[in-house]
Amino acid sequence: MYGLPLRKGFTLKVKQGIHLNRPDMHEIAEELGVTENDVFIKDGVLTVYNTSATCQEIIDDNALAIFIAMAVDISPDDLSDLKAVEEEPMKMDFDLADFEDDD
Repeated sequence: MYGLPLRKGFTLKVKQGIHLNRPDMHEIAEELGVTENDVFIKDGVLTVYNTSATCQEIIDDNALAIFIAMAVDISPDDLSDLKAVEEEPMKMDFDLADFEDDD
């Protein structure tokens, strides 16, 4: 069983030596008009899920890396390998019948 629809977005590789933290993720999310849960970094790869009209407009203008760089005050050259991604489904391992009321 799967829950919400899968999000689509982009990944960007962050140049080695550039360290982004939680406040940076909040700044990026605010700049792109998405929630904080739509932006995260893991192993030097920044993922941004496109969940807002503002973000879509930025993507349509091919300006995602520039907006991210401005949000966290780094050079756009510190971001590379822009790739489109789709959220991977997560299987829920429980039976809804376990939560039914016996009354």
